[in-house]
Amino acid sequence: MLIIHGAYHFWPKRVGFRNDYCLGCQAPRRSIAWRSFDVGHIYWIPILPVGYWKHWKCSMCGRDPHQTVKTRRSFIWAGFVCLLVISWVVWAAPAEFDITFVRILRLVAPAGAIAVLLRLLLVPKDPSLKERLAAIPPAIDVACPFCMTSLVPDLGGRWSCPACGSVRS
Repeated sequence: MLIIHGAYHFWPKRVGFRNDYCLGCQAPRRSIAWRSFDVGHIYWIPILPVGYWKHWKCSMCGRDPHQTVKTRRSFIWAGFVCLLVISWVVWAAPAEFDITFVRILRLVAPAGAIAVLLRLLLVPKDPSLKERLAAIPPAIDVACPFCMTSLVPDLGGRWSCPACGSVRS
């Protein structure tokens, strides 16, 4: 049974910004922190209020900057193993199962396994998010990017905007 679920984000407000690396854009970007009141829903009916939460969004694509958009290498290895198993099964099938579909699979499955193996061996691993973030300098803005008011330091050493309350991270 299909259960449609998710979360509504009510009353979003910008509360911070930082220099970040967006995995969706594959580039250094500015990330914006949004605070909203989140409510879980089932079949579009708000059911469970979960309170105020902060969500980081890329300023260019609008997605979570640390959410990966690529297929993990472990899943590609699993796909390679599945293609090997399918290849073995169709080649080991008895002669009475020699139909057109099995003949096609006898060619496509090993070719797909070879293509996936070549991709795994020839394409280098991407640097980790931690390594990419280490190369990004922290934000040094002295004016709020949202309201252009000068930022002021507080007692904790954080810089915040007195007009809109956003914090430089």
